[in-house]
Amino acid sequence: MNTETETPAPAGQALLQLIGLRKEFGTRTVNVAVDDVTLDVHEGETLALVGESGCGKTTLTRLLLRLLEPTAGSVRFDGRDLAALSAAELRAVRRRLQVVFQDPYSSMNPRMRITDIVAEPLVTHDPAARGRRGRARTRQRVGELLEAVGLDAGIQDRYPHEFSGGQRQRISIARALASEPRLLVLDEPTSALDVSVQATVLDLLAELQQRLRLTYVFVSHNLAVVGQVADRVAVMRRGRLVEVGEARQVFRSPQHPYTRQLLDAVPVMDPRRGRRAADRTPLTSEEGR
Repeated sequence: MNTETETPAPAGQALLQLIGLRKEFGTRTVNVAVDDVTLDVHEGETLALVGESGCGKTTLTRLLLRLLEPTAGSVRFDGRDLAALSAAELRAVRRRLQVVFQDPYSSMNPRMRITDIVAEPLVTHDPAARGRRGRARTRQRVGELLEAVGLDAGIQDRYPHEFSGGQRQRISIARALASEPRLLVLDEPTSALDVSVQATVLDLLAELQQRLRLTYVFVSHNLAVVGQVADRVAVMRRGRLVEVGEARQVFRSPQHPYTRQLLDAVPVMDPRRGRRAADRTPLTSEEGR
């Protein structure tokens, strides 16, 4: 058992499986950043990975994207062990496994036009997209993607600095959708945005998930946000998972002291009633999105 407190996962096929993952850094002094993590992410769900800064979330995310090699353990996507794949096979898998980064300002090349930014996955995975005919099809596809995230297709020739943070994050989401992924890793996707903009981005993600049947791994330290989006929650502390369960159950009746500590830190929105915002927020896709 890799977690101290774990409730049964929902029925359904595991799209992503993390099996006994361990990551060590250093030689003389070994720092264990991820320690024996086993976790399934089921098709169509939003699994939130939560914990304080330094708990190992970022390292675990890089392991599941195979941007880092594990010291031990394995990552399986759609039943395939990523470490066993050839370079060509791994490129094909990465089309279906995309990431939206935390900072919409630093994640874009300021010298690239929006059309080129959004088209990056298309060009990477389809050499035909670089030809004359391919460029025309690519531009049409970019326009469709921009419209899918609530932006005008006519912005393609503009540059990142011309857009607000919320608009840039929508562009980042459009780029992630370009290769028609099955799973998106959302790395603190709203933490760099104003509170007023966060809700619109979360609403967009919920709409896209329902329409495109996407699976999300939502990485965050903000439990108030997690309470709005997650089907299940995995709580991480010092490189280990200490609690995994249905979001509503974890929020209402946390089993691990660390989870209770995190929830106690969520701001109380109504001091007269003493309840957290998360306590009043529906936590399932059917009720809360």
